[in-house]
Amino acid sequence: MKKIYLLIAAVGVLFACDPVHEKINNGDHITVEELKAMSTVIVDKVAPIAGLKTYTAAPETPVVLAENVDVKDCEGVTIYFDAETVADTCWMVSFDGANFKKIQRSSAFYRYELGDGATTLPSIALKHINSTGTITVKAIYKTYGPKVAPEKEGEFGNVITCQTSAPVNAKWDFAGKELIGNFASKKMKVNWNENGDYITTDYDIKLTAICPDGTELVAVYPVKCEKISNPLVKYYIYGDPNRPDDEKAENPQEPFVPGAWDAAAMRFSSTEGAHLPTIPDEVYFGLKTLIFDVANVTPDFDLKVMNGWWSNTYYDHVKWVDGLNELPITQTMANECAKGGEGRDLDLMLYSGSMLLKTVYYEE
Repeated sequence: MKKIYLLIAAVGVLFACDPVHEKINNGDHITVEELKAMSTVIVDKVAPIAGLKTYTAAPETPVVLAENVDVKDCEGVTIYFDAETVADTCWMVSFDGANFKKIQRSSAFYRYELGDGATTLPSIALKHINSTGTITVKAIYKTYGPKVAPEKEGEFGNVITCQTSAPVNAKWDFAGKELIGNFASKKMKVNWNENGDYITTDYDIKLTAICPDGTELVAVYPVKCEKISNPLVKYYIYGDPNRPDDEKAENPQEPFVPGAWDAAAMRFSSTEGAHLPTIPDEVYFGLKTLIFDVANVTPDFDLKVMNGWWSNTYYDHVKWVDGLNELPITQTMANECAKGGEGRDLDLMLYSGSMLLKTVYYEE
């Protein structure tokens, strides 16, 4: 990543809007202390509504999980399920006791965004269309966002919001994922143990600031995430298990085993590739991290990441393992592979070895 960024044209406007800090004694740059004084890094917070419980579908009657829930100052409510108990697409959820929405099969959570001014939820209820089976709710949390989180009790969530009013061009580093701008917000991962219990995850959020005279300043903010307050959502590029049946019939997107030295097998192109569709430009230029869910990886697995024209190699001799493997999209990859760039298509090719590719997605 280049260290020289486009300076914000409205520096003077930003500066004038912050009368408390408008006096700077170092010419065209500020100090690290002044940068920190004009910047905030806030983690949202969660408070529990209900804990672990298994519910049985009741004929003609919704199953009530909670009633008259105080949600003043909250941004959202999230229900966490044991995904194995969401065995079909017949479970539905309501946050007002009347309007029910479908829960996807095998869902681990359902997130409900609260409207501005909401103070109370009349009830949180589930029902099964056929009134059969059971469902296990692991927990229900309400979430306080960055505006009120510092004032609230509770555990730290997984959304980090950063802002600076300093007259600088800012870059925020969220554990290797960089966002440019004086405001940035990102969902972070929270680790868990073999029992499925969350483990506090520590992060260092780094702010790199470029002053008008080119001076570079760096400030680091240690934070921790304790619960998943706003789950990362999977956006599938290949193999979405929740696609409608008619789409699956027309385009099955089944798991496949690519052959060695077969450049078409894992080329992301709806016209030139054998399996994988073209990646949308917004995924490329959003610099998303692609996640490949694979199985049966052999010991001699050796992968090359290039483009469909074989004109650049982005990662070479990559080793994968059974399970989830990440591949970050870089700016160079976006410029060369996106249709809105040079249109060369991202292409993965095996030198040797084998594996079963099941799904490809990114999270945010």
